[in-house]
Parts: sequence; C-alpha cells; structure tokens
Amino acid sequence: MEYISKSNIAKMVGNTLANTSATERCKKIISWSWEMLGSILIMMGSPISVKGLDSDDECKDKITVKETQKEFTLVLDLDETLIHSDMERTSFLDEEILVKIGNNIEKYYVKIRPFARDFLKALSKYFELVVFTAAIKEYADKVIDYLDPCGFIKRRFYRDSCTKKDGVFYKDLTKVNSNLDKTFIIDNSFSGMQLNPQNGILIKSWYNDLKDQELKIYEAMLKKYVKSKDNIIKSISQMKRKYPKNVLN
Repeated sequence: MEYISKSNIAKMVGNTLANTSATERCKKIISWSWEMLGSILIMMGSPISVKGLDSDDECKDKITVKETQKEFTLVLDLDETLIHSDMERTSFLDEEILVKIGNNIEKYYVKIRPFARDFLKALSKYFELVVFTAAIKEYADKVIDYLDPCGFIKRRFYRDSCTKKDGVFYKDLTKVNSNLDKTFIIDNSFSGMQLNPQNGILIKSWYNDLKDQELKIYEAMLKKYVKSKDNIIKSISQMKRKYPKNVLN
C-alpha cells in the first residue's frame, strides 16, 4: 500500500482536477471543503450533517414520471441487512439520528452497509423495493430516509405489520403482496422469513465490516437469476444451488 503523505494527497487531488473545466474544479473544491467540515463536526459530536454540493447527483437517474409497475416485489429487512445502528458512536463515519418516541428523544448512530445505496439504485430498475422491519415506525422511517434519500424504496412495513408469537416478530409476505410467486425477501434472520421460507434468501448479518461485499454479490445474483415470467421460488432454488457459500439457507 502506498504511504499517504501530504505530497501523495496533493498528487491525487491534482490528478483528479487536471482534466476538468475551471467551473468543475471550483465546484469540486467547494464540495470537498463542505465534506471536510461535515467530517470535523461529526468527530466533534455535533448532530449537524453537512452534505457536499454533488449530493443531489446520486438521485439524478431517479424516474420522475409515473413509473411502470414492476413484475417482482423485493422485500428487504433493515437492521443488520442494509444498515447497523448503535446507541453510542463507534466511528466518526456514523450518522447521528434523533428519534422521538413518545415524550422521549432517543439518539442512534447509523452505519450504512457497503454498496447498500448502489444496491437500491440498481435493483429499483427491476423490482418494486419494499422494507419490512421488526423495528418501530418512528425509528425505521428516520433510518430509511437517511439510507434512501432518492426514494427507491416504495413501501414500508413496520413492527405493527409483523405477526408476533412467543416474543418473536415474523414477517408475513402476503401483507406486502398476495402473489407469492412474484414476491421474495432478503433478511439476515430466518425468523423474518419463517412464514414464507421458500420465498426467502438469508444474508450474512452486517455490523461494521467495511470490506463487506454481500450486497454487491446479491445484486449480480438477482440480476442473473430472476427472469421475467419466472416463478420466484424456482429462481431462489437456482440461486441456492449456484451460490451455496453466499446464500446461507
């Protein structure tokens, strides 16, 4: 690994700016300045989040006209599947989120799983994306708004939509879509799919591994094996045979 010295940083910045116009160079420099300020504020414990000028570019490909109905519905768990949250800050990369629950304000520090935003953006072109979580609405909405500022997730289901038995919250996919031939779930917990096990794909729980590649692998897998007019249960069976080390069930 190359040593990151001041001269190396200057070289990388110079190479980045060399082939851009004067306007773009100014824009990038100002954006980097805001991002640096945001990082400093987070490290100091400030709840303020400062975004760079290019932050809206993430949503530039979002369809603004009426979208066509997707054939398949992909249901996603939230905690330890797309994000991880703690009550205490563990990294300056954590996003501080305040949640009002009754008369109390609770503070959570949220980390986004590697490739999660890319995963949502890419698969929103193929599937209707839905989050189904055992978390309460007040918390989940704040986290999803942060995770998905572009609105690729079209519907949200919370703890009050779960089926509770012996203290465990189960997710009944028929509450999302009555057609289970076209509906499936990715969850890090088997209990999340136990009512519809043939429609479920397990994923490794994620907490803080910044080298994690699971969502990138799953994106490629779903694009390859979920085909138009197929029964999703058949597609899942194929994926389990082809990816035994990644598809845990």
